[in-house]
Amino acid sequence: MSDIDIEVSDIFSDGYVRLYRQRTDIPFTPDNTICIDADFSAPSRLHSAVSEVMKKECEMASLHPLAWNPEFGYVTASTKICGTGLEISALFHLEGLHLMGDLDPALNALYGLRMDVRGCTGGGMKDAAHLFRITNSRHLGIDERDLAARVGRVFTDLVQQETNARFRLVDELPRVFEDAISRSIAILRSCRLLSEWELLDIISPLRIAAELDFLDNFTREDALSLTRARLELVDSHQPCSYDEQRERDRHDAALANKANKRFKNVRLNARGKDYLS
Repeated sequence: MSDIDIEVSDIFSDGYVRLYRQRTDIPFTPDNTICIDADFSAPSRLHSAVSEVMKKECEMASLHPLAWNPEFGYVTASTKICGTGLEISALFHLEGLHLMGDLDPALNALYGLRMDVRGCTGGGMKDAAHLFRITNSRHLGIDERDLAARVGRVFTDLVQQETNARFRLVDELPRVFEDAISRSIAILRSCRLLSEWELLDIISPLRIAAELDFLDNFTREDALSLTRARLELVDSHQPCSYDEQRERDRHDAALANKANKRFKNVRLNARGKDYLS
């Protein structure tokens, strides 16, 4: 498998660091909570992002007094972010762990490390596409840089777990992977109704296949584009009238027609067959 390339960006995306502070020279309200933020694209870039927000904090502290308590640390109008006031978060695609049957143990380990784990849920679906936003939930009793180092280790370990799961999926359970790919393609070619949430979920195994260059006419960029377009989906209420149901059916039928055309010529290529047969 020396020519299989799994990039960190295939698994990890949308990382951010947010530092919350409260000034004492203005009304102490949630609306006046200050958020200093920075983005990072990989666990290895977390340290730089934390340094960036702390530098901005120092600049702000030289101009304005900040609420601080010797027992609790930094104090804000929200008790959830008192202490360090540091929030570190990233989005993970954990389809490999799911297909290997190792997702639940991985998530349970994150809960044990006091991480907040939120899947993409909506349209009657839970944890669609096995995309999870993972954020630290601990703010008290720890230094900001120690917290960042701990979260960085958790993120690095999770990326490695998912990377190993994908290698093992190809090596140990090729039929399971091929079945997931084939089912997804078959649905997208022939479905008559398709919701946005269903599309997000169905293309998840195809995203891994595309990243491994196992498909014809569907690339890593295609998969990422379809996924990103649906990351901001808002769960809508269930239709409560005949007209609302008809309108939703029209939307789902139109999306199904687009999917039928888009995936008509998508198939497992010779490279994919060689690895999975």
